[in-house]
Amino acid sequence: MEFTNIEYLKDEVVKYRRQLHEHPEIDNDVDYTREYILKHLIRCNFDRIEVIACGIKAVMVAKDPGYTFAFRADMDGLPIAEETKLSFASKWEGYMHACGHDGHMAMLLGFARWLGDNKGHLKHNVVLIFQPAEETEGGALNMIDGGVLENPEVDAIFGFHIMPEIPQGSFGISPGTIMAQTCEFDIEIMGKSAHGAMPHKGVDAILATSFFISSLQSVTSRMIDPMHNAVITVGKLEAGDNRNILAEYATIQGVIRTFSDADYKKIKDDIQSLLKGIDRGFKTVSSYKEVVYYPPVQNDAYWTNTIKHMIDDHKVMEITPIMIADDFSYYQQNVPGVYIFLGSNDQKMGYTMPLHSNKFDFDEKILMDGIKLCIKIACSGY
Repeated sequence: MEFTNIEYLKDEVVKYRRQLHEHPEIDNDVDYTREYILKHLIRCNFDRIEVIACGIKAVMVAKDPGYTFAFRADMDGLPIAEETKLSFASKWEGYMHACGHDGHMAMLLGFARWLGDNKGHLKHNVVLIFQPAEETEGGALNMIDGGVLENPEVDAIFGFHIMPEIPQGSFGISPGTIMAQTCEFDIEIMGKSAHGAMPHKGVDAILATSFFISSLQSVTSRMIDPMHNAVITVGKLEAGDNRNILAEYATIQGVIRTFSDADYKKIKDDIQSLLKGIDRGFKTVSSYKEVVYYPPVQNDAYWTNTIKHMIDDHKVMEITPIMIADDFSYYQQNVPGVYIFLGSNDQKMGYTMPLHSNKFDFDEKILMDGIKLCIKIACSGY
């Protein structure tokens, strides 16, 4: 199959990426990003463009469609102070596109431009999804509730993510579970304040919390099959008001990651049982709250293998499941989906920093590789 040369898009795609990189926004507060994307989508001859749940849905209808394919890009950045020293570094202090979402959006905008120029080549309807809040509350659910997979009804959905653990020029793609299910949780342990010289008159929330966190490590090491993958991370702890006062409260923020529903349920139950024991032993009052939950990312076998045949064999990299998570999994619970890693690691060029690093960057050439694969998916016969 021959496709129109897309090299003419390169400068424009780079411009998209850099403009978006300069203006990172987080969560659902993506007004600048959304307006920028809408401005460029309008000229691409889409049949319908609409705003859904702070994000965007753009629909292009083929003359005689076989399937309806959706392609998703995440829009939000992170509350990270950038230290890349790029000429197009973030202009908004304390915020950065440190996870490649600027590249994902630029790639989809480049694909949109190609679609507008080559609508007659389409063999399938195309739905482009620009989604906010991937890094926070899981904006995918709001988009789905808003009808992003309906009218037209989506048959399969595809997502791309830049990945510095994979060599540049390669695609990481495998069927089955490739990313963990995850739950972000908040815990509050309430005690009773008292003078540090009279600890018997209070209930020390810090002491109780210390015992809880130490005991928490036994949940995965002793309660879960050692052949199963499971991780509990406590990333934030706040407690107390003064050095000479017993802490009245402590708050914990953490994450559970696993690949098994049964293991996840057991971990959650064990955490709450452990908290009850802490309360009995220390006379505290604790609470557990599930803040954000993402199911595992599970690639559909048929569409994964179909896409693999569109990629040169030497560029296909089989991947083992990894513990990071993505709310793309919610789309996959509704329609078959494939999540594809776009390799960005280049030791010689210095593109080695991990995702969420304040120095993360990538070679913009990889965006063209992603666009070419999007075109193949949209224009191939099945």
